[in-house]
Amino acid sequence: MHLPSFSQRHLFLIGLAVYALTAWRSEGYHHPDEHFQILEFANFRLGRTPAADLPWEFAAQIRPGLQPLVAYGAIRLAEAAGIDSPFVQIFLLRLLSGWLCLWLYFQWAKRLEADTSDPSVGHWLRLAVVFLWFVPYLSVRFSSENWAGLAFGGGLLLLLYVSPPNGGGVGGGVAATRLQRIAAGFLLGLSFFLRFQMGFALLGLGAWLVWQFWSQKRLGQMLAPMAWLVTGGLAALALGIWADAWLYGKPVCTACNYFTANILENKAANWGTSPWWYYPVQSLLTAVPPVSLVLLTLLFLGLWRARTSALAWSFVLFLLAHTAVGHKEMRFLYPMLAPILVLAVQGLAAWARSADGTVWSNTNRLVRAVWVVALVVNFLLLPVRSLLAAQESVPYFRFLYGYAAVQPKPLVVFSKEKSLYNVVGLDMHFYRAGYVQNRVVDTFVADTLLVAPAPSRLLLAPKLTMQDTLPGLHTERIYTYFPDWILYFNPNDWQSRSRIWSVHRY
Repeated sequence: MHLPSFSQRHLFLIGLAVYALTAWRSEGYHHPDEHFQILEFANFRLGRTPAADLPWEFAAQIRPGLQPLVAYGAIRLAEAAGIDSPFVQIFLLRLLSGWLCLWLYFQWAKRLEADTSDPSVGHWLRLAVVFLWFVPYLSVRFSSENWAGLAFGGGLLLLLYVSPPNGGGVGGGVAATRLQRIAAGFLLGLSFFLRFQMGFALLGLGAWLVWQFWSQKRLGQMLAPMAWLVTGGLAALALGIWADAWLYGKPVCTACNYFTANILENKAANWGTSPWWYYPVQSLLTAVPPVSLVLLTLLFLGLWRARTSALAWSFVLFLLAHTAVGHKEMRFLYPMLAPILVLAVQGLAAWARSADGTVWSNTNRLVRAVWVVALVVNFLLLPVRSLLAAQESVPYFRFLYGYAAVQPKPLVVFSKEKSLYNVVGLDMHFYRAGYVQNRVVDTFVADTLLVAPAPSRLLLAPKLTMQDTLPGLHTERIYTYFPDWILYFNPNDWQSRSRIWSVHRY
């Protein structure tokens, strides 16, 4: 197969730019947990979010404190550098997340090339992580799914490609091998304290290690390498326990509490349950056909080709465990994004080598047609997913934050029915400015304060247009997330029925 002529350096530079743009534009969160159970937890420790406004998981003490601790430290560092805007602070965390993912993927590509003696495998992986439409978006998420996947992928890379005993690696020799195994154990342990469900992948990895030593009749030599892994894991355990105590103000076993709440008491089922076939069907829909069809086909080929690899064992056990649990969400599989991509490009390499044989001779035109359509769909989706906000309310918070900075204080924003900072039944505090006040009214007509317009008083409408203002009150829309050129088009008067927020002067 002909490969696009991008060098590794050029692809990495393009990837840095794509991920930076996605990190800047992809404001908000993919799932509320990404915000409320990380940023609001960190904000609580900063003294800016009341404990009463945190989700129930805080009172139940079932969420690990490691990632809120990272956010807390990053916010403190940013403020020390004079960066006070919460929007810039979380952008920097998204940028860090994305660039770490990009670097990790390129390291995997380099190792795959050396391991398989096939440069096309590494090149396809680099192309996928830069241009596959959902990868930059998922990679810039400062979420437990993404960071747990980062730690697991990094630890697995160190474990599988440790320095040989007689040289290689940083410093060379046995010492380098030990250090890498300790580092691998530390990262793998961190993956568990970033997201407890990573325990399933760690079990798969542990089973693979035992099988490797057993199949080579070296069980007696297993103790020393495992000891160094466990040493790193114990260091991660100490850090995770300390982070939990820091978050909750006392020693607590969050993993035990999580197991009790979501497994023994089955509280996760309150958010719905799904049948066993949820993940294959939902994967096909979420990744968008025919892109998803191509990706899943290559993944199955890669799993079969690399069925004896640590990646396959970890991924399969992780998938089976999540299939057995009643409450399912697609994001639960996101920590396995790196193994999925690596296995898929191995499947692609296997397909490419057989594409010239008789197996594909009768279906070659159909396969090419599917590939062409998949590529077109992918490159239509890539800019959309990379440029749109992950959560639509955050751009409005950013606008009000900047608008209030240049207006007489305080800025009063009237909203209907509920607080403008109330999302999924919880109040956001991380994005608030002290000089922005919100007043909730049943209707704009009933509020007598609206008779005194001022630049520091705004209306937040739940739709693009104002529909129930006072007689004689003139309004001017000064912000909505959609650009003006899109709003010029209003077929069938879709704007009057939309649920798109808009900010108005009056």
